[in-house]
Amino acid sequence: MSTLELRQVACGYGDLRVVTDATLEVEAGSVTALLGRNGAGKTTTLRAVAGLNKITSGAATLDGTDLGPLPAYRRARAGIAYVQEGKRIFRSRTVEENLLLGTYAGQSTARGRELMAQMYERFPLLAERRKLRAAQLSGGQQQMLAIAQALIADPRVLLLDEPSAGLAPAIVGQVLDVIRDLRTRGLAILLVEQAVEFALAAADRVVVLNLGRTVYSGQATDPGLREAIRRAYMAEELA
Repeated sequence: MSTLELRQVACGYGDLRVVTDATLEVEAGSVTALLGRNGAGKTTTLRAVAGLNKITSGAATLDGTDLGPLPAYRRARAGIAYVQEGKRIFRSRTVEENLLLGTYAGQSTARGRELMAQMYERFPLLAERRKLRAAQLSGGQQQMLAIAQALIADPRVLLLDEPSAGLAPAIVGQVLDVIRDLRTRGLAILLVEQAVEFALAAADRVVVLNLGRTVYSGQATDPGLREAIRRAYMAEELA
């Protein structure tokens, strides 16, 4: 069974419907990349999964459980973590305080300490800078902190929105390594990216959105994928 499944999901902002038919699956231990040009509805889809935007029709399920009635905090407790675009961290707080805030999803104190130790082991630069304010970190370090803050909630599904945006090429490679490592550890990852090559290097499956609807879904190695991406980014209509 898929960990996360969307079927003909429609969502938007108030009366503005941005997404009309988002259909995709993300299995445990895999990365599904959600691609499309600006305005296609990628971020809106992630926000709908996380519970920040209302699903107006269709269905989103986690291991068969309907997410629709659940508020955002209950989706987090169910195992969905969302790393928003733009390194959404608490810049006036220390690295360690940011990580502690990530334990809101309800772990015990002992489990929280265990996860904190895991984050410092996975991101040793954060361990070295644990007493620094997040604003003092580089852009790449802030992105790692944002991912670590999501992971410390011990999720089953990780939603990543533009994790490579604004990062130096060497740091982008480190982010890619983190994503690949998380996949091998059994996490289901839904990745939104404008950097197509980065997304294809990370993904097992690719879903292409065009004008708010899924127009292509297949393996990252499928021969027709790049043509579907090209047409979507050129805003050409796809069947």
